[in-house]
Amino acid sequence: MTIMKSLAAAAVLGGIVLAPAAMAANNPNFGQVISSIQASKTGVTSIQSLNEVKSVNVVKIADIAKGENMTALDEAVTKNEADITTLRTAMASNAAVNTALQNAGVDPQTVVAAEVGTDNTLTVYVR
Repeated sequence: MTIMKSLAAAAVLGGIVLAPAAMAANNPNFGQVISSIQASKTGVTSIQSLNEVKSVNVVKIADIAKGENMTALDEAVTKNEADITTLRTAMASNAAVNTALQNAGVDPQTVVAAEVGTDNTLTVYVR
């Protein structure tokens, strides 16, 4: 765990966002949501190439964002709306992803960000 924290700190200091889906699912935080929203454009490629989903981790943003964070969330969603729309379309168009989301009870239209882990675990952030 200390190594992961050190790697994450080093990555952030180096200007890289380190956001493994497993870390996000185990300990989601508001900063991770914003980073994932901002990375939605690059996440589309991962979603499009995913042909098997091991599991789906659903993070409800309302559970981790309160007060002024909701304003920041609204701003991030508005700023990245086109990329989020493209992400939602990619999720709905990919049979494996769409089926996994349906099985998890997730409507792709509620997703504002997603991450694909190296083990094909899909973490989705929903409103």
